[in-house]
Amino acid sequence: MPAATRGYDGGKKVPGRKGRVVTDCLDLLLAVAVTAANVGDRAAAVPLLERVRAAHRSLCLIWADGGYTGVLVDWAREELHRTLEIVKRSDDRR
Repeated sequence: MPAATRGYDGGKKVPGRKGRVVTDCLDLLLAVAVTAANVGDRAAAVPLLERVRAAHRSLCLIWADGGYTGVLVDWAREELHRTLEIVKRSDDRR
């Protein structure tokens, strides 16, 4: 792997790469993307969601964690015609 694919995640304070996966509700793998650690979640999600839409036409609802909030939700609705629902973590968990 070329050094250009490595980055530094300032939030987690770690160098390297980040992997993002899309699974179905049975945890079967639908798509994977590996980027440099400095690539943000929303930026990496755009090409990943485009690939998922092309490969899995019947997919209409996508759940994501809080790292994918903001304009990505609107983009998914307008450009992909898919619902991107942000699932907030519960503060009740220990």
